[in-house]
Amino acid sequence: MKKYHGIWMASFLLATIFSIGGQGIAYSLSKHFMPIMPVYYLTGVTILGYLLYLQTAFLLFRLLKNKNFTCKYLKPIAVLLFIIALHASGWSFFVTAMWWG
Repeated sequence: MKKYHGIWMASFLLATIFSIGGQGIAYSLSKHFMPIMPVYYLTGVTILGYLLYLQTAFLLFRLLKNKNFTCKYLKPIAVLLFIIALHASGWSFFVTAMWWG
């Protein structure tokens, strides 16, 4: 069970960083790696953020279905993470759409 906690916390944190700071990450990748247009990096970072949010949701669902696991704070944490993920995903979609024009 401890392994799941570390994985979903890390994936949620990375997804939030990729979703909110995707624009800076895209500029940095364009400057330090292959010099292509940053919009392509931003699109990749946004998709990676969405995939990490899906992984977090899947792992939390598995924890909630586990009958042996007892944590009274897991359901409120799941609701809070869903709200944060919804807003961060919306923001990253908005930024990516504005970059594509």
